[in-house]
This record gives sequence, C-alpha cells and structure tokens, in this order.
Amino acid sequence: MNFDRTIEPQLKAIEKIELLPVNKISFINGLTAHIINAGEQDVIKLELVFKAGRMHENAKGVAGAVSQLLRDGTSKRISKEISETFDFYGASISTQAFIDTSSVTLYTLNKHLSKLLPLLKEVLTDAIFPQRELDTYIQNNKQKLLVNLEKVEFLSQRKFTSALFGENHPIGYTTSEYDLDNLNTDLLKQFYSSRFQPQYCTAIISGRVTDETIKLIEEYFGKDLIADKKIETLSTEISPLAGNEFYEFKTDAVQSAIRIGKRFINRRHADYHKVKVMNMIFGGYFGSRLMSNLREDKGYCYGVYSSVASFLNDAYLCIAAEVNADSTADAVTQIKNELNLLCTDKVSDEELKLVKNYIMGTILSDTDGPFNVSEIVKHLVVYDLELNEFQKGITEMMSTTSDDILQLANKYFVPSTMNDVIVGKK
Repeated sequence: MNFDRTIEPQLKAIEKIELLPVNKISFINGLTAHIINAGEQDVIKLELVFKAGRMHENAKGVAGAVSQLLRDGTSKRISKEISETFDFYGASISTQAFIDTSSVTLYTLNKHLSKLLPLLKEVLTDAIFPQRELDTYIQNNKQKLLVNLEKVEFLSQRKFTSALFGENHPIGYTTSEYDLDNLNTDLLKQFYSSRFQPQYCTAIISGRVTDETIKLIEEYFGKDLIADKKIETLSTEISPLAGNEFYEFKTDAVQSAIRIGKRFINRRHADYHKVKVMNMIFGGYFGSRLMSNLREDKGYCYGVYSSVASFLNDAYLCIAAEVNADSTADAVTQIKNELNLLCTDKVSDEELKLVKNYIMGTILSDTDGPFNVSEIVKHLVVYDLELNEFQKGITEMMSTTSDDILQLANKYFVPSTMNDVIVGKK
C-alpha cells in the first residue's frame, strides 16, 4: 500500500477510554484485593498498599524510616540474604512511604511466586529494624539533608509546605537532623506492628493473574487474623504561619526558587476535574501559558509548572519555578499576571480543545497495559473512590467550558489568596 507522505494524517478525537476489567475480592482477614488480569508476558506485579503514611506516624520521620528499612533484616535473615534471594529469582521489590500510605511492590515471573511470597511475608511480619541499619540510615539522611540545605528548591519547598500547614503537620514538616536523631528501633517497631496489618492493607494484583496466583496470595496474606493495635499519632491540626509572603535571602544564589500557592481542593471535590483542565492550561504541561511566558518568551527558566498535590483529606496548589536570580521579581509578576488573565479573559475554544486532546492522550498512555492500570486503581482506592469515578472524571474534564474555567479561576486562582515563597535573591 502506497502512502502520500506529503499529506498529514487525519486527526481523530479520542472519544472514549475504558479501563481494563478490574475484579475485587476480599479475604477472611479483611485484606481486599483488586485484580487486573491482562498482558501477554507471564509476569506479576503485586503491590500491597498500607494505611501507614505520614498521617499515621507516632513521631516525625518514622513512616519513611520504616519503609526504607523494611527489607534490612528479619529474625531469620540479614539484609544481604533478603536482597540476594530476590535477585536470584530475577525479581524486583521496592518500598515507598507517602502522606497517606506506604506501599510494598513485588515484580516477578509467575513461576517464582511460590518461592518469593514466603520471603515477602517474612519481611512484612518479622522485620526487626537492626540498630546498625538504622544508624546507617540516619547518617545517610543527615548527609543528604546537608546537601539539600544548600539548594534553593529544597529550601523553598520546605518553607512553602510549613507556611500552608505548619511545621508540625505531617504534610507541613520536613525531616530535620533533630527528627533523625530521635528515631529509634522501638518507635519503628511500634509503627510497623500497628499499621502493617491486613485491616489497613489493599492488594493490587496485575499482569497474568491465574487461579493459582490468587490461591498463593490468599495462603500467605489472606488468612492471618491479627488484632487491631492502636498507636498515638502526630497531631494533624493545621497551624499555618502568619502572612502570605515569605522570603529567604541566599547571598551566593545563582537562581531563585519560587513557590506560589495555597491549600486546595482534593480529588474528592466536585470541582476537581474541571479545575484540572484549568490548571493544565495555566501551567500543567510543556505548552502551558506559564511555560510560554517565562521560558519561551522571557527565557527566565528551564521549566515552570503548576500542580495540585492531592491527599485523602487535604491538598495544595503549588506553582514552582527556579529562575535566574536577576529575574526573580519580574518572574513573580508574570506568574501573577497569568493568574489574573485567567480570572478576567475567557480561554479560547482553540486552546481549550488543544488541552483536552492533550489530556486524553495522556490518559490513553496511562491506561496502556495492566501495570499502568494498577496505578490508576491504586489511586482510586487510596481516595476511597469507586472505579466508575475514572470515567466520571474524564466526562467532567471533556465537558469543561471556557465559562467554567472563568468561574473556577475567580473561585480558586485569585493571586491575593495565595502564599508566596522566594528563596534566593528577590
């Protein structure tokens, strides 16, 4: 078949995006599993998501420390043995801690699952957090902190979140040297034994999931009944700093880090998806208004973005850029000008169509394959949302009008309602 390469292909709108089928089962110990059975390769991704994030900590820095040290020793094996066993079977295991959750993720071939699940269970039920490993963790993170304290982007983000939530809030604090020194194995074990339990866990299983796969996971993770233990958690009372402009001078700064934003609506809010379209136009992708102004037109920075960090019970909007120090004042002015423009002038139909097409293309990519779909399912589960919220969100975004954006901009994007943080030179 011959193609005329001088004629560009016809553009076709993406009309509908559907998730791969997702099945949900519950085991007798309270563990819930969401299953995405798809893909051609005989590979499994098992992600165990625990309600064990910063919001549940008994002391600052504990969730992150537990997550990082989880694989560093049990009563039967040292860290090296655990790592070598997973490596021997060509498997990958990772752990992460977030604001609302912590997760443990295993990638493996199906044929090795029966060999690896006993070890994974051992890690999740018998971690001992050896003092030697904890000492190394503390020392390494102190060193990272010293390096980060010289970076304007780190300093500005630290000041920004503390301004919005207060220095003692799980979202607002940045782990300090003092917090690291206060970590001990008793704190870690207390958090681990109370939060890494079936009743706080959801399993996301994706890939080539067979009946045997489910039986194995049920055998090792679906039967144990463990008492619900309680621990005292950090206060989540919000105590933001007074005022709305914060400046930290850094004499040797070549760049200034700018953070502008405020506490915001989260994914569960009725306006969230339409606001997502508005934010995409403003600063959510490479072709956004902020990028066109500060990068393409003015040449002040390599990148400037606006994003919403959404959590189960809170969220914040953050406009972020690292700009040439001599251009700091005008960069802030240009950001405010773009905010005001959204509040006064309607978005053109052409720009709105372009952004909607970009969003649909991104979603299409995000739903390609079972492992990507598992990420979507995980985020819905974390927010206690039903799976049909995925399609509802797409419908909301695609039905957004220029009138909607003008109204929402005046509701959420008024510059005077935001905090400004600048670290570097003003």
